Amino acid sequence: MAGLMNLGQIVTRLEKTIHGEIAAGNYGAFLEKDGAGFKGQVKLTGFKNGEIDLSEYSWTYQVGLRGEFQKIYMIDESEKAEWTDLTPDASPSTFTWYKTFFDAPNGENPVALDLGSMGKGQAWVNGHHIGRYWTRVAPKDGCGKCDYRGHYHTSKYHIPRSWLQASNNLLVLFEETGGKPFEISVKSRSTQTICAEVSESHYPSLQNWSPSDFIDQNSKNKMTPEMHLQCDDGHTISSIEFASYGTPQGSCQMFSQGQCHAPNSLALVSKACQGKGSCVIRILNSAFGGDPCRGIVKTLAVEAKCAPSSTTSSSQL
Repeated sequence: MAGLMNLGQIVTRLEKTIHGEIAAGNYGAFLEKDGAGFKGQVKLTGFKNGEIDLSEYSWTYQVGLRGEFQKIYMIDESEKAEWTDLTPDASPSTFTWYKTFFDAPNGENPVALDLGSMGKGQAWVNGHHIGRYWTRVAPKDGCGKCDYRGHYHTSKYHIPRSWLQASNNLLVLFEETGGKPFEISVKSRSTQTICAEVSESHYPSLQNWSPSDFIDQNSKNKMTPEMHLQCDDGHTISSIEFASYGTPQGSCQMFSQGQCHAPNSLALVSKACQGKGSCVIRILNSAFGGDPCRGIVKTLAVEAKCAPSSTTSSSQL
């Protein structure tokens, strides 16, 4: 046991030394060939038959993972790997491969993989690489003994519906820092808020152009720009939270009226869009009862809410 304790202490010191010696240059082209390891005398002690001198040994970086080379994230290759069952009370483990199967959520809404319980790593679904996930963000003022989750962090990652089948979808993770895989979830997502901002100076919708319009430079002046609002399939515009035709300020979910504002903006947009799956609003003074401020380029800004609905329709103002 004493030898094991000494070995553990040596390994800990080795890890600290490696971080201290090579952390400044731990990335870049041909990293595996450029000064790997550290210089100095390194010995492992505490063994019954003496010590092991590693000072003359060659150091190198391992490029890639054996699991990646074996492609254990693929459905067929995954069965060849030696997996062990995981219990809910298992301690978080670093540098670990995880595998599970899940059913696709019903409906056609976008699907998201919630990895908020994990730390940092990579994810694959049915052999498709979602990419790296990194839910932890270090605060600007540094971090000692603290949780690395900042106020802004990404925990949900999109899974294209085309990658999924109705059931038995393979999810494979390689976790680097440790996490709680039993808290991972798959959810369908729908857009609840939609915004748009279109001015008189914007080009008209492409669908309104004809081949001759691309030749005639004055065609743009003959057509009216339009705002198109549309909720996800199976959803309708339940309410108009903001609408201003004039010189609105701000951005989505932070719009505010400017010095120029058509008072009937909210009522007109609500009448044209509320209860519809989609609507089109023409950016035209006459559509809002006249010019609210002459000599100024007007803009229409709208924020709308979407909600599930059994039927959808479209409308135009």
